[in-house]
Amino acid sequence: MRSTLAVEVEAGSLVRVGAELAVAGFFRDRRPLRGGAGLTDWRLCGWVSGLVGAARLRGEWGEAALLLTQGRLLAPRVLLLGLGAEGHFDADAHRNAVRLAVERAADLGAGVVALDLPPPRGVEAPERVALGLLSGASEALAPRAGRLLLRFVTAPGQAVPWRGAFEAAAATLPRSATSIKLLRPAGAAATPAGLRGARPGRAGTPPG
Repeated sequence: MRSTLAVEVEAGSLVRVGAELAVAGFFRDRRPLRGGAGLTDWRLCGWVSGLVGAARLRGEWGEAALLLTQGRLLAPRVLLLGLGAEGHFDADAHRNAVRLAVERAADLGAGVVALDLPPPRGVEAPERVALGLLSGASEALAPRAGRLLLRFVTAPGQAVPWRGAFEAAAATLPRSATSIKLLRPAGAAATPAGLRGARPGRAGTPPG
């Protein structure tokens, strides 16, 4: 059984990224909501804040809520993923959050996913963040057949360095049941050395 993870870097906002499912993470102890979760809340006219205020959504680790976006995001559905306490969101927690997000996306039948997670605490090198993301996503897909396109959302103007970070991270991953392809969105400027294709990655869990 063979799975394929295709990764694109999308600079801009989660609400403007085309996907079958958007995923945004949020902490239990960070209010108001920030990043993709905060933008989603704004686009949905405070619906997410209402769920938080009514204690129907707390942000505990692994908690998830699936909402229809009613055309207010390009993605028709958004999955809000609880990340627990902000102070505990280290590199391992980030990798596991990516794994959980991809598992849930696959369970929902989504083939194209826009991902907006905060970076892990204490990790500044983009290559390490990219390595955690590729490892976590590969873990989630290893037992499954099929292909998932993951669109990593980053700040405007940061697409080129992040593509380089993913290329460097992919080159360090050992072989596994998940094949990794790094893609460039249509119309994006070329990056040095292009983007590697079909580089295998091993099972081993950004910004808004």
